[in-house]
Amino acid sequence: MTAASRLVAVISVGLVLLTALIVRDRVVSPSDGTIVQLSNTSFHSDRMTVDFVLDDTAGLRAKDVVTAIDGVPLRSYVFDGDLRTGDSLTYTVLRDGDWKQVTVRLRQFPVTNFLVRLWPSIVVLSALVALAVFVFRKQAADPGAQALMLTAFLSFCGTSAWLLGDQAFRLAASGPTLLHAAGELSLAFVWGAVAHFVLVVPGAGLTATRRRIIAVYSLPLLLHGIYLVFTLPSAHDTAEIRGLGAQVSFMPSSVLPAATAVLMLLSYRATSDAKSRLRMRWVLRTHLLGGLIFLTVFTIPAAMGWPVPPATWLPLLSLPPTLALALAILRHRLFDIEIIVSRSLLYGSLTASVVGIYLVGAWMLSRIFTARPALTAVLTGGLIGLIAPPLHSFLRRRVGRLVYGERDNPYKVLSRLGRIDAAADPRLALQHVTETLARTLRLPFAAIELRRAQSRFSVRASCGEDTGRSVIVPLALADGVLGQLILAVAPGREPFGPADRRLLDTLAHQVSGAASIVLLTNELQQSREQIVLAREEERRRLHHRLHDGLGPDLAAGVMRMEAARELVERHPDAAIRHLDEQISLTRSLVGDIRGLVYNLRPPALDQLGLACALRERTNRLTQPDVPGRMRVLVEQQGDLDGLPAAVEVAAFWIGVEAVNNAIRHARASVCRIELTRGVTLSVVVRDDGRGLPHRVTPGGGLISMRERAEELGGTWGIHRGRQGGTVVEAHLPIREAVTD
Repeated sequence: MTAASRLVAVISVGLVLLTALIVRDRVVSPSDGTIVQLSNTSFHSDRMTVDFVLDDTAGLRAKDVVTAIDGVPLRSYVFDGDLRTGDSLTYTVLRDGDWKQVTVRLRQFPVTNFLVRLWPSIVVLSALVALAVFVFRKQAADPGAQALMLTAFLSFCGTSAWLLGDQAFRLAASGPTLLHAAGELSLAFVWGAVAHFVLVVPGAGLTATRRRIIAVYSLPLLLHGIYLVFTLPSAHDTAEIRGLGAQVSFMPSSVLPAATAVLMLLSYRATSDAKSRLRMRWVLRTHLLGGLIFLTVFTIPAAMGWPVPPATWLPLLSLPPTLALALAILRHRLFDIEIIVSRSLLYGSLTASVVGIYLVGAWMLSRIFTARPALTAVLTGGLIGLIAPPLHSFLRRRVGRLVYGERDNPYKVLSRLGRIDAAADPRLALQHVTETLARTLRLPFAAIELRRAQSRFSVRASCGEDTGRSVIVPLALADGVLGQLILAVAPGREPFGPADRRLLDTLAHQVSGAASIVLLTNELQQSREQIVLAREEERRRLHHRLHDGLGPDLAAGVMRMEAARELVERHPDAAIRHLDEQISLTRSLVGDIRGLVYNLRPPALDQLGLACALRERTNRLTQPDVPGRMRVLVEQQGDLDGLPAAVEVAAFWIGVEAVNNAIRHARASVCRIELTRGVTLSVVVRDDGRGLPHRVTPGGGLISMRERAEELGGTWGIHRGRQGGTVVEAHLPIREAVTD
């Protein structure tokens, strides 16, 4: 243990001893059956308000205001230290506006009634202490665990002293005891410890400097000092001075809940890491809720003089934050101690269940066999022997599912994986598989990698962040395909062991089937892309042959035939007629060849580039010089030179077809073509027309655009624009062309 953790342990033990002394002092003293709590209202030595009654036969009631004892005003009353159990005191009380004389007989402190009436508060305090001790034992060096330990034991000591309170006759005579004042000091420091925890909890966004930690523990004392400055000058006697001085938690309990809530909110907003924010979210929300309830139900009504709920309910406000803290440890790894948590939950639940069943069974059987206690014990033991094994199995499954997901239930995992249809959407199938595995098994990271032999991994899908504590499961695929499933375990969680081999083998078999489908689909898509790229490169070569070879040859032939016509001397009329026909046919052939060349690949793409080619082609379609016709604007971002031929052709015809649709259907005045080069070539065509109908039936043009995009592995879509009109989008991946 570090020096800081040892100091925290010593302080905690000291607080336990202080609590024991406070309890002893209260229990061994004669009791009038009431409790007067010190810090509920400002202390006055001339009147004491009974906060609640433990013994209903005592004659006093809650909210009775005691003003005199045995006819002596409280400020003049002197406590007789010889008072013992059985003695009587006569209280003068103000009850519902009437003065009454109530004779009270002193008795032993009613411990049983105290426990029965205040058991919710005792359970909450015990749960908080148990959680803090549990975390501190496993992470003693963690500043958050140390602050949690201080918060728990200060709450235990201070709340115990506050719940036990004191009695009117003792407070009137001499004021609070030093033990009671120490308990009040512990209760005041609770808020400093809570602020300390907010500053140092794992993932907190605020920096916990030593100066800040000292400040949060000094603030309760500062508030109490301000309180004394305003109240001590009006104190009437020594008992009142001692009472005001001992009310250390009065001002901090009224002011610091809101300040602590603000500090929590600032720490949460300053946390940028998503996981840390998730860890703190539940704790923050429940602390804010508890603080809000405290202010609206207790603090504000008390300050206004309105009725408030019983003060014994106040510790119940700590229950939601305690449960949230437990949830943060279990579900979001606040202190990374899940292995111990799971086993503690298992055996703690088993022990509590067995004890509960034993007590209930023993009580029921004792009512049946009232005269045979030995038989009752034997039957109860047999009942426990029958129930314990199946109960252990049930609790082990439930706790394991809470902490580790469905690790012990492979068939449940397979059922969830079986809902993923790899054939319906192969591109996202592996991603869905990894997300399902991470969610079902409570893993921070899951990944699938596939590759061909002697090559790098070509397909990869993952979910989460790798923690470095991974297990790799080979995937059995055919045709030389290699694959692996990677599952990472979070820090503090139990790794996969030999007992989990059945789960891993089952997962490998199931994932292999989905991986095979995805890999085949991926390879098919790559093959289609390569075919398209090769086809377009072939068209480019054919274009150059026809345009640069056959075309000039035919033109030269025309020139030669024209020359021949001039040289013909015999039958000049017939020669001229035949030559004219030949010239006409040749010219027609040249036109046809050029038309073929244009259909293979528009020449303007090579002559002008993609943007200018689209501008030239759409101008021919729209005739912008004619009044009232639609204008087409072509805009480009990035250098469009050097695009693969297939991408240029697909982008060109998608743009032309989209403009053609706008001319025929949109009734638009302006149409914009936006070309953007990045990882993909984006073609976006927007018009300001009447937009799409509610039901769109794809025609030949839409189908052609979609097929051209999908042939290259791209995407295409059509939708309404935000400000009206229609938007056609295509994103074409840019890859190197296949060359021989």
